[in-house]
Amino acid sequence: MNDRPGLRLRDLSRRARFGCKGPGAEDWLSGLGFRVPGGSNATAVEDRTLVARLATSEFLVEALAPGAPQIQAARAALGAPNRPHSVYPVARQDFVLDLRGPATVALLRQICSVDFAPAWMNAGADSGIVLTNMIGVGVVAWLKPDAREPALTLWLDPSYGHYFWSTLLEIGRELEGGVAVDEP
Repeated sequence: MNDRPGLRLRDLSRRARFGCKGPGAEDWLSGLGFRVPGGSNATAVEDRTLVARLATSEFLVEALAPGAPQIQAARAALGAPNRPHSVYPVARQDFVLDLRGPATVALLRQICSVDFAPAWMNAGADSGIVLTNMIGVGVVAWLKPDAREPALTLWLDPSYGHYFWSTLLEIGRELEGGVAVDEP
């Protein structure tokens, strides 16, 4: 019997993040030293910071590791009265979930109409994001490049957090290897 869980879940909601949008958002982020992805629904990762472009001019910026002074400083600048008039803050109070393991593809086939399996074969350090629905909840999904196993991060409205988490646990228990919850 395999002792390794088929699916692992971790709540990443406490990571530092902010959102911004507007015609000047790309230049503003670049001016602060963030690496900004060029195309729509794309990501750029540098210095343990993710910058995701949602459509054309909206951005989600999140620390991938603790201690994110650049994100804290940018969030403060975004709230300052002297920020550029072409950049607008976007509230990011997401429930953030890391989902990974050998049973991830099987789980996603049950909860989502998007087939993520081919995307993992082409995922690089700057992989894309997908805006979709899973178990009836709108999510932003980032396919994380990980050669060992399928992995993704999901952002969703926190009011659906308990429903989403408990449903994934219930479905995960039925998958080969079961489900485990990792500490944040």
